[in-house]
Amino acid sequence: MAVGMWARRLIAAVALVLCGGGIAAQARAADGETLERIRSRGVMVCGLRSGVSGISFTDPQGHLDGFLVDVCRAYAAATLGNAQAIRVVRLPDKPQEFEAVEKHEVDVALTTTTWTFTRDVSFDVEFLLPLLYDGQGFAILNDGTPPPLDRLGPQTVCVKSPTTTVRNLQDHIRQADRPWTMRIFKTFDEALQAFLAHECGLLTTDRTVLVTSLAGYRKAGMGIHIYPDVISREPLTPYVARGDRQWYDIARWVLHAMILADAKNVTAADVQAGRLPDDPELDRMLGHGGGVSRMLGLSEDWALQVLAQVGNYGEIFERNLGQPYGMERGFNRPWSRGGLLYAPPFR
Repeated sequence: MAVGMWARRLIAAVALVLCGGGIAAQARAADGETLERIRSRGVMVCGLRSGVSGISFTDPQGHLDGFLVDVCRAYAAATLGNAQAIRVVRLPDKPQEFEAVEKHEVDVALTTTTWTFTRDVSFDVEFLLPLLYDGQGFAILNDGTPPPLDRLGPQTVCVKSPTTTVRNLQDHIRQADRPWTMRIFKTFDEALQAFLAHECGLLTTDRTVLVTSLAGYRKAGMGIHIYPDVISREPLTPYVARGDRQWYDIARWVLHAMILADAKNVTAADVQAGRLPDDPELDRMLGHGGGVSRMLGLSEDWALQVLAQVGNYGEIFERNLGQPYGMERGFNRPWSRGGLLYAPPFR
């Protein structure tokens, strides 16, 4: 009896290995399919969330703009040589957001999505590298100088679900013993409108979203204070469908190229004018070293096209978040200037 049970378990284990081998083979066969699909249709398809000022939005003239839209353009420049060859698909809320990527409805998801353990291991997607290091913050309606966050009395906090912000807020209330209650909304806009109507004392979400979403109201003279405090780590990270290793590599190294150019102070204007420093690593990245780009299946000048047409990371940040909203880069500086953005060597 024991031998029979052992034999059945062995057969089941072998079958599992064989099935796993089939899955792996299928994943390997998918290598290169994403890039081929992008080139066949002639358009880069990026998944973004509903419009957030500074991040991804449509202006009154119908022009698509924002930090993540520019990153989408960088991918189009790298793969198609044309930064304007993009199409944006607005993704639904989680978990449907991940399912849309798993089904290849978009080539890359560029959303304000936090890279977490659960998301990393639960969905058939690959997170790339954090594009924005953020943290969950709070805004309060106050015409004067509000008390510090840790000295606030009983509060109702407007928050959107389903997001990591709800769990972060629950943890913070419990750990810091805050006399606060949550009011949960299906969308951030509903939470924002309730906050503006004084139905909640506090509004919470990623601090970047607070700064950009509330900027217009603050300019109009509404007394809104955004606390500098954050209660979480929010590495906002793009992701792609798992399986196509070539596309995963391309998606990561396009970001690394923009980060490295920022660290070396090489701007779009420099590339356009051919005003480049004598730097062997830059030569290799920009297609002058020979051979490196062929590993990705891209043209030799893919990084040059990204920088010339879109710019380096710092330019994208300042254009969309720094200049319009006065956002400090903080952790979103390159490692060479005290930030967390780090590019592996191009060699």
